[in-house]
Amino acid sequence: MVEIIVATVILAALLGAFALLRKMLVICPPNRVLIISGRSHALADGTQRGYRTIFGGRGLVIPILDQVAEMSLSELELPISMRNVYSAGGIPLNVDAIANVKISSDPRTIGNAIERFLGRGTDDIARVARETLEGHLRGVVANLTPEEVNQDRLKFVDKLAEESEADLSKLGIHLDTLQITHVSDEVSYLDSI
Repeated sequence: MVEIIVATVILAALLGAFALLRKMLVICPPNRVLIISGRSHALADGTQRGYRTIFGGRGLVIPILDQVAEMSLSELELPISMRNVYSAGGIPLNVDAIANVKISSDPRTIGNAIERFLGRGTDDIARVARETLEGHLRGVVANLTPEEVNQDRLKFVDKLAEESEADLSKLGIHLDTLQITHVSDEVSYLDSI
């Protein structure tokens, strides 16, 4: 009879330990980042911050002391359609593009995205990224002639990516791809070339 009681107590303790471990273990899929906040964590350079991140893996949390949030690292497709963007020649151009952006998984810049977008939806992230790219698109087109915009689209895309990289990095956003799909004007300047 004593053996049965001891075996029951041991089994209950093992089940309790397993349930506690299950509650403490968090698993992150590869297209997400987990943000565990509540306690200070030291970075490699010795600075402290109030959260730690897990990219596609697992970690242990203390249920009462830690809080877990997540952000998606999935790609966001942004259609960009700008009308009457003035080029260096003073010709207003219509530019259509597609950009693919995502929250950066770079450990140096993910903190920027966490501070700005944690708890916000992908619509907000897409809106901020689109507005940033549109602003830079206006600046790049203003420095190029209509011929350069239309004929050397690779140069145009490279210049736009280079111009917007610093601002997007400050936001914690990474520009994966950018394609100019259509360039036109309403005064038929490009058609007459």
